[in-house]
Amino acid sequence: MAGQQPAVRRGPLARALGQMRQNLWLQGVAVSSLAVTLAIMFAYVNLGLNVYAALERLSTGASVMVVLEEDAAPERGAELARLAAAWPEVLSARFVPKDEALERFRQQLGSRSGLLEGLARNPLPDAVEVRLKPGAAPLMVLGNQLKGLAGVAEVVTSRPWLHQLERAADTALEVGAVLGALLFIGVVLVVANTVRLAVYVRRDDLEIMALVGASLGYMRRPFLWETSLQCLAAAMLAMLLVWGLLAYFSAPLTLPLGLETSRILAFNPVIIPPFILAALAAGLVGSWLGVGRALRMKVW
Repeated sequence: MAGQQPAVRRGPLARALGQMRQNLWLQGVAVSSLAVTLAIMFAYVNLGLNVYAALERLSTGASVMVVLEEDAAPERGAELARLAAAWPEVLSARFVPKDEALERFRQQLGSRSGLLEGLARNPLPDAVEVRLKPGAAPLMVLGNQLKGLAGVAEVVTSRPWLHQLERAADTALEVGAVLGALLFIGVVLVVANTVRLAVYVRRDDLEIMALVGASLGYMRRPFLWETSLQCLAAAMLAMLLVWGLLAYFSAPLTLPLGLETSRILAFNPVIIPPFILAALAAGLVGSWLGVGRALRMKVW
């Protein structure tokens, strides 16, 4: 007919927004359930990184400390660092002036750093931090070689409890990565079940679309967009929830070894971008799996 307007073909994003407006109750259930799951994931990653950083601050960061003689020039320390770094068993070597060593010690003390205010002079010496490669020669052999160099007063190896602390931190990081992967899989499963519920709610519309020849991909794409928007909103709510809980429970309490609860329970903004990307990835994977399985199980 002459006056008839052609039908406007809507894209998957527009159809997804239309689906979301049709059932706001379903959107609330989906976003709230995802927000709780993502909040657990975000809190776990945030606390895990804070604890790992706290353990790293307790470590000297080097396997061997080469203490320079009191009258040794700073140039000699830099030269010793270059010599040590050239050895095949050494991963890195760095000259640390006494002022930097004192400032590092002050940071490790945290709230107890006021104990250093009464010092008349800096008691720490200039030193060279030497980090060894995995499987390097025994420390006693390397220590004897370093003691023979000019300008070296003493060679100190990391104390056994520091080695145990470093191994514990590395083990905790590996275990944390595995648990984080399991939480990611949990988010994927929550998304998949949510999408299957959405397919069930809209089964009548999908049946009509299938009868007129709509492909599986055409019906799937709006659900992918819908889930992505839900995960983005849920991620924002999850971060806001974790930020509020951390701010509420955080207190300036000093723990043994100079650890502080305010640092462990601090909100870490560095993980916000990767967390949002991980939430979107989990949403896409879960949506792809959930809607694909739900649509294939129906007989159109």
